[in-house]
Amino acid sequence: MQNDLVEEKRNQLNLEIRGLLALIEFIDGEKKEYTNYITDVMNESEFLDQQIQLAKEAKERLLNIFKD
Repeated sequence: MQNDLVEEKRNQLNLEIRGLLALIEFIDGEKKEYTNYITDVMNESEFLDQQIQLAKEAKERLLNIFKD
C-alpha cells in the first residue's frame, strides 16, 4: 500500500513538472522531447535525478523567456 502511494506521488510530481514545461513550450514555441517516466523502473535516486533535471530545464527556459 505504501509503495502504491509513493508511486502515485512520483507520477503526480512528474506530471506537474511536465505540465510546467508544456506551458513554457506554449510561451517560447520550442518543442523539446523529454524521456518519459516509467512506473516502477527507476529507483528513488534515479527518479529524483530525472525530476531535478526537468526542473533545471524549466528554470533555464523561463530565464530565457524573460531575458528576451
